[in-house]
Amino acid sequence: MNLGQMMLVICGLVILGMLVLGANRTVFETTDTQNNSEFGINAVSLATSLVEEANGKMFDEVIADSNTGTLSDPSQLTAVGVLGKDGAEAYRAGSDDFNDFDDFNGLLLAYKSPVDSTVVTGAHRDIVVPGLRALYYVRARVEYVAAANLDVTSASRTWHKKLIVTVTSPSIRDTLVYPAIMSYWN
Repeated sequence: MNLGQMMLVICGLVILGMLVLGANRTVFETTDTQNNSEFGINAVSLATSLVEEANGKMFDEVIADSNTGTLSDPSQLTAVGVLGKDGAEAYRAGSDDFNDFDDFNGLLLAYKSPVDSTVVTGAHRDIVVPGLRALYYVRARVEYVAAANLDVTSASRTWHKKLIVTVTSPSIRDTLVYPAIMSYWN
């Protein structure tokens, strides 16, 4: 083998190496995009489910109580500092289930696959979902918002409450924040 042939072999190996590295990078980027897309779809689904469930409840505890008459003043609503579950209420607890929108305040749910044995400290409920490939944390916060600007948290009671659902996962760097407004019209 002469010097020219040796140079062609070396150039061929360099080109092959560059092609292999490029293919590996493409596969990695595609897998990363696929995982992020899967997280996004699952996160939106979990957040939407929780928002729809909350929207199916009454606006406030005083409205859920059938003995309450017509509400004419927001001061009759649940105080700002005590938004959240009442007494023995618990998420999906049958007769003690949440009965109004603000019961979801402070809720932490852990969605995981059937093979995931992770114990989530502080979660109100671990929900096993076949087909999930990651652990998802779903947190909910409820606050009163100003009627003039629904993005502004109100320090006093109003006819409008905002549910902010946050979905995270230890295996994905993105966080989904999903807000929803519920209003009471009397």
